[in-house]
Amino acid sequence: MKKTGFLLVLLFAFGFAHSQITFEHSYDYSGNYTKLANSGYKIYLMDVVNSKCLIYNTNHTLWKTINLSVPANNYLYDIKYVSENLFTTDNSLALAYVYYSYDATNQYYTYTARIIKENGTELQTIPGCQYLYIVDLGELGTKMEAYVFDYSQLYYTVKTRYYTLPGNLINGVQDKSIIGLSASKAYPNPAGAIATIPYTLPDGQFEGTLTITDMQGKAVQTYTVDRNFDHIIIETGQLPRGVYLYYLQSGNYSSPAEKLIVQ
Repeated sequence: MKKTGFLLVLLFAFGFAHSQITFEHSYDYSGNYTKLANSGYKIYLMDVVNSKCLIYNTNHTLWKTINLSVPANNYLYDIKYVSENLFTTDNSLALAYVYYSYDATNQYYTYTARIIKENGTELQTIPGCQYLYIVDLGELGTKMEAYVFDYSQLYYTVKTRYYTLPGNLINGVQDKSIIGLSASKAYPNPAGAIATIPYTLPDGQFEGTLTITDMQGKAVQTYTVDRNFDHIIIETGQLPRGVYLYYLQSGNYSSPAEKLIVQ
């Protein structure tokens, strides 16, 4: 009996030890997993300050660094679809990224999306494009939707442009954005003591988390939001002056990040 009891204790302790969440690593940038067609799973990070995409192996060793061409007075906004054989069929590594500029006089943003190979070769530029989504339509092929905004007008316009891609969307890790989930532009922006952030939740989701981060991706404020409202008023006066990003998460999805300036 004593021996049996001792074995049970050991088995319980062993099982308990292997059922815990284990910390692996920490980065100073926002990141995502991706599955590459030939190179397997990787982690890619967005270095906003230096306009780079940093790609790591799953053991957290650096694999590649891709320099992103961002014009002067523009800022990196998003990186998506780090892939092989999606935008090309020659096994080269490629990605999509979005950058923006802000017209402080007229108070509007201008976005541009680019798709490039890792060596910087440009595959496509889409002026005005803020969001990109890729879907696999089976026999119809792989399609890309580009949402193009013109914020220079009082009532801004949006157009949807469709593209056929030569490659395939790899199953495994998909983009974590979803249409219908958004944290819209804050106002006033730049903000003083408070800022209002409109938001929407997708069908079937009743709650989400709004996260505000510094430019290195570190969360500084989080708020729970629900479908009872379509906006949230946050206190920005307690934040140091500077530039922040915010995004909305709901379920397994997250919205693209928006910029918030605190005076």
